[in-house]
Amino acid sequence: KQWYQRRVAITAGEEVIMASQKKIDDDPQFVPTIDISPLFGHDESGKLEVAKKIDKACRGSGFFYISNHGIDLDLLYKTSTEFHMKINEAEKKRIAIAAWNPENKKQIRNGYQPATAAKPVDMFCYLNPEFSETHPAIEARLPGHEVNVWPEEEEHPGFREYCEEYYRNMYYVTAALLKGFALALGKDECFFEECFKKEDTLSSVVLIRYPYLDSYPPVIKAKDGTELGYGAHQDVDLIVVLAQTAVQNLQADTDTGFRDVPPSDQHFLVNVGTYMDYLTHGEYRAVWHRVKHVNKERLSIPFFVNLGYSDAVVPFYPGPIVKHNRTPHAPLKYGDYLKNGLVELITSNGQR
Repeated sequence: KQWYQRRVAITAGEEVIMASQKKIDDDPQFVPTIDISPLFGHDESGKLEVAKKIDKACRGSGFFYISNHGIDLDLLYKTSTEFHMKINEAEKKRIAIAAWNPENKKQIRNGYQPATAAKPVDMFCYLNPEFSETHPAIEARLPGHEVNVWPEEEEHPGFREYCEEYYRNMYYVTAALLKGFALALGKDECFFEECFKKEDTLSSVVLIRYPYLDSYPPVIKAKDGTELGYGAHQDVDLIVVLAQTAVQNLQADTDTGFRDVPPSDQHFLVNVGTYMDYLTHGEYRAVWHRVKHVNKERLSIPFFVNLGYSDAVVPFYPGPIVKHNRTPHAPLKYGDYLKNGLVELITSNGQR
């Protein structure tokens, strides 16, 4: 199996503590909040202070919140809720991904994923708004690139405009955040710029609604008895920047088992994906995590940060150059990584 496949079987019904997992309970500040405002400016010492905090968090729990990001999260939640409440069944089918509507053969990633009896969760995923019919990657039919489909403007006035603006704003925030990651890893702050470009990033936004139901269908339980909404997994991306309403649901794997990640509805939650893990030879680990079943109305809105299809960052050992006998990883083209990693994730945990 290739590196991005699961190194040990972890499904919704079983837990395995990975032997290679470093202890992450040593830091009493399990999930810190980091003010990233210096990353938008020119204060070099301020940026380095942010980088130090990112480094500590990535070597700790693997999760941290970011504040002073400039995004109106209340408006995001309002817009997402209105969309989910207003969309009708016919519209859901019209814009559904191919897995639910075979007529939409081109919609593998982008589109609506309706709730089912077994999994009552509504999702709408959209991709880079720069992907138009005349975009070179669309014309070349490169995997992972799709022209977004949208609900009717008459029924959802301003929704498309808001979503496209949100994507571009999130690209801006993430570009600044990646400067902090680069500095934390001992690189120049511009390290990720050449492979994280607005015109060809494969990043995606998913508007996920978990409804409250009077009668909820049976859910899978982990070995420790925890009811699960989504089983233990690592994220297939560079990093994730997550907005969520204030309902506790996420758990991170630690050396003593899974531990609750405290919620916040005004800060983005950040964690590392398996591509960053690969680049850094595991120094910044993609921590295994899972979603608890919570029968409450809530939103989860991840921005999955991905590079361009043809990008292949050369893996490195973070920090000062030291002599070692370890063989570095070979560069991995991002398009191949994303395609194979998502297939494996869907196979093990279902469509998301």
